[in-house]
Amino acid sequence: MLSKAIVNTDTETLIKSAAKNVFLKKGLAGTRMQEIANLAGIGRTALHYYFRRKEKLFQVVLKEAFRDLAKRTEMLRNSSYTTLEKMEAFVDGYFDKALAEPEIDIFMLNEFNNNPGVMRAILISEANGSPFDMLLNGIETSVKKGEMKGAPKQILITLISMCVFSFAGRGIIQNVLFLSDEQYMVLMKERKIYMKDFLKIAFKP
Repeated sequence: MLSKAIVNTDTETLIKSAAKNVFLKKGLAGTRMQEIANLAGIGRTALHYYFRRKEKLFQVVLKEAFRDLAKRTEMLRNSSYTTLEKMEAFVDGYFDKALAEPEIDIFMLNEFNNNPGVMRAILISEANGSPFDMLLNGIETSVKKGEMKGAPKQILITLISMCVFSFAGRGIIQNVLFLSDEQYMVLMKERKIYMKDFLKIAFKP
């Protein structure tokens, strides 16, 4: 017989998985707790036992998504790497995550526009700082040392834009270039390499 702790862990994992699925499709505003309960195969009462508010569940799901991205870019915290190497690592981590879950970028874009306060609160709640804050700090330091050229915030925006639009702009890219889903995914794998090559020369002093 399974212990209560194991059952609770399994149920909570099931809820978070179902919630992520619904949130990605409908966003925070469009999601209903009953939809999450239905997808998880549990009752509304059971869902409220673990998460009483939709907003709390949303924060838990999003924090895990950001932590997953941070895990893929652990070297951002390692001072032995250059800022450029950290930016390349960010591209690697971002593209690997987005290639596995292409829909997450449109979701993130919508939520940052529709619920900016909630999204920022999630970012700053991370004890070790968000990947974006760490990158900006590194870029600012590199610019001051003359290792990179440009305005730090503009450099960060360029990096984020190139990553995000590659997936959030999927519909535009596919229709402009007449690409099938398979061709688009191949192009994105190639783009990850292209972006890292671009970074090597774009901000050289």
